[in-house]
Amino acid sequence: MDFCCPICRLPLIEEEGRIKKCAVGHSFDRAKAGYYNLLIGQGSGTHGDNREMVEARRDFLTRGHYLPLAEHISRLISIHLAPEGSLIDLGAGEGYYTDLVERTVFDRDGSSNVLALDISKDAIKHLAKRNQRISTAVASSYDIPVADASVDLALLVFSPLALSEIRRILRPRAKFIMVFPDEMHLFGLKSAIYKTPYKNKPEPTDIEGFTLLTDDKLSYEITLRGREEIESLFMMTPYAYRTSKEDKERLYSNDVITTEVAFRILVYQKS
Repeated sequence: MDFCCPICRLPLIEEEGRIKKCAVGHSFDRAKAGYYNLLIGQGSGTHGDNREMVEARRDFLTRGHYLPLAEHISRLISIHLAPEGSLIDLGAGEGYYTDLVERTVFDRDGSSNVLALDISKDAIKHLAKRNQRISTAVASSYDIPVADASVDLALLVFSPLALSEIRRILRPRAKFIMVFPDEMHLFGLKSAIYKTPYKNKPEPTDIEGFTLLTDDKLSYEITLRGREEIESLFMMTPYAYRTSKEDKERLYSNDVITTEVAFRILVYQKS
């Protein structure tokens, strides 16, 4: 499995140097970091998470706060994906989960058959440098540059559900794993920000054209110490966009914050 041309969906053939071309002649250059930019029709400018948010997430995740989640995802993939199977991470970010999965699940002596995409160039640049065995591209989950019925397992961790595209790229009876925040996720952090914190709304789990195989819940407490660690978590959340200056000051006045993290991890099979 590999990326295809985002314009005509024909296979991309790697030529000498840093270029991939399709039979029609559409060509794409490989960046120095190792990824391809296959995002089309989005105009210029920054898309997705900016550098500050990407670096905040990287700093937070490398402290191991979400390692139990990453290990849980890896275990599920080892159960639901054959050794020769293909995996694509949609909205992979800087690659924390993709990297751990590739290093623990796949055969180190062969091709890992792992693709990862994100709409953020800053995020994909980190992933491409982190693990060169993963094929990486700047692309949108709503226009995935992958051939029809070519993927054995799709992974979505806190990413939007582009259902029609997931149906298109998955083989018959292929799987996809979706992770999203449960009701009490980061409630302690929200309590430190807002005067009236709120729980996350429950997400529906029925998806047309798919059978829900498992629905796991994972929750535990984490403790953040010092402004740097608190800020790294805050900056990787949507709250960073919509929190007032007053509420930010309330958050940063804390030296220590303990918060629950709570995840739903669902495994689906294409009907």
